Amino acid sequence: MHLSFRRPPNATYLVRRSVWLQNTSDQHILLHLGTGEVRLDKDHRLRFHPDILHNAQVKALVEAGKMTVQDA
Repeated sequence: MHLSFRRPPNATYLVRRSVWLQNTSDQHILLHLGTGEVRLDKDHRLRFHPDILHNAQVKALVEAGKMTVQDA
């Protein structure tokens, strides 16, 4: 029996769009995400899939002005 571990091209996960989250506060931020915790140091930014904007903690930090969102 032959098992193929190759996925067909239509089954691959392609990220066509992403957003940058930038920590604009004077403290480090620990994001509690579904996949684990991510530390975003002050004055640094990380790139995420746009679904991150639906996270309650991220929404609260953006509304409080502690984090900004930029298109990548």
